[in-house]
Amino acid sequence: MEIKLINKEEDIEFTAWANGGAALGRLADGRVVFVNGVLPGEKARIRYTDKGARYISAELVRLLSKSPMRIEPRCPLYGKCALCCMQNLEYPDQLHAKREILIDHLIRIAGLKNAGALVQPILGAPSEWNYARSLLLGLDGDGNFCVPDRSGRLLKLEAYCPITAECINDALASFTFEPDSGIDELEFRADETDGIQLILRGQSDKPEEEMENDTEISVVYQGPESSWVMAGVSTLQQSAAGVKVCASDSSPFLKNPDVLKSVCENLLKELPDLSEVSLIDINCGTGFWSRWFGERCREVRAVMPDERCCEDFVYNLDDLENVSLYIGDVDEVLPGIPIQQNEWVVIEGETTGLHESHLSEISGRLPKRILCLYEDPAILARDLKRLLDLGCRVLSVLPFDPAPQTASLGAIAVLE
Repeated sequence: MEIKLINKEEDIEFTAWANGGAALGRLADGRVVFVNGVLPGEKARIRYTDKGARYISAELVRLLSKSPMRIEPRCPLYGKCALCCMQNLEYPDQLHAKREILIDHLIRIAGLKNAGALVQPILGAPSEWNYARSLLLGLDGDGNFCVPDRSGRLLKLEAYCPITAECINDALASFTFEPDSGIDELEFRADETDGIQLILRGQSDKPEEEMENDTEISVVYQGPESSWVMAGVSTLQQSAAGVKVCASDSSPFLKNPDVLKSVCENLLKELPDLSEVSLIDINCGTGFWSRWFGERCREVRAVMPDERCCEDFVYNLDDLENVSLYIGDVDEVLPGIPIQQNEWVVIEGETTGLHESHLSEISGRLPKRILCLYEDPAILARDLKRLLDLGCRVLSVLPFDPAPQTASLGAIAVLE
């Protein structure tokens, strides 16, 4: 049997924000529809493929009315590039929208009816533009630098990204790639002194060809099994909130370390004295939070599910005698860590969160505090719901903006 999908158009009024920066409205038949590039309060003609689904993602045909909040985007790729979906708003309006998205998710998904009272004022980033210390790019068939479009396809970068640090934008002109170079994607990183590292990723075990590099830029090739340092160094140093951490090419990198200063200052205001706290840090990464807490707590026991960041973590925290590292799955490691009287748990959930069994294992230890550090409001709300069902209580939620102009949102939830 052949199923034919029908393209339809409809005029919709949009009423709220949705996760990811899209606006939410309802079709005439009551189904929810999500559209990028539209603001709540606007009316627009949309086009969608009717698959009979309960939720519909549609594309904007044209605006029928405009919100007074709407401004002209700075980047010529706005509306095509998948990264900066909020450039059509002034920055204070972006912050308001992100906080509203977080509150909505905590109410609908976590069941926190008092979410508006629990969520603190959102902390904005120090810089609205040229803040990002890393830029992930693809290469098209002609060797051009590309960003993802809204459909996941490659979109040629017009030589400059307005949210990326100037030193990285300057470095873009230093490299050219031939068609069929064997490079799938590349990442530019900038350290605290604007030193640049270019990470090339491909399917070969080693670089397929030599690369001329007359600059001071470090170049590393990452294959499926190992990395090759083609020029310079494999590790960069970053500073955030008074903490210095090094990250090698295979480790996570702080995209906007400057925002962490105000995050840490406000977190200290929320928390009681930490000097007698025994803290467990789940998904500790390169060790920024283990280091920050380690300088304030009695002890930190860090849990790393895999060995990807192990060398960086050890290097970054080697001088702290009150920090220990456990490598393995949470379900396997936690039962072997003795429970302390004044125990806290930090969950670095980022954008994926934890498995339900991991949360159960954590709550079963009856820690005095649980801190959830997440970068996706929907995943945070999901895991908070699970912790609430396990008998925890949310005390406060501190939202912050790691990436102005985009829909990214960070939050730290404090539970007991």
